[in-house]
Amino acid sequence: MIEHILKASLERNIPITIIYMNEGGTTQRDIKVLQLCDDYVKGYCYLRKEVRTFVKSSILSAFWCRHTKAV
Repeated sequence: MIEHILKASLERNIPITIIYMNEGGTTQRDIKVLQLCDDYVKGYCYLRKEVRTFVKSSILSAFWCRHTKAV
């Protein structure tokens, strides 16, 4: 299901929300997927206001944003 949401975000150019686990703990991020690879996702992160790389195995959940933001 996560892969489906990531792919749809890329194809439709719309933001999604992910729950992401990193060294500091778990965070919720609104991102717009820019590139999908086998092991990672590149996307614009609205929290950090820059393009970031997310390891796919660290994405715990993905779902549609409740609100749309422009980059």
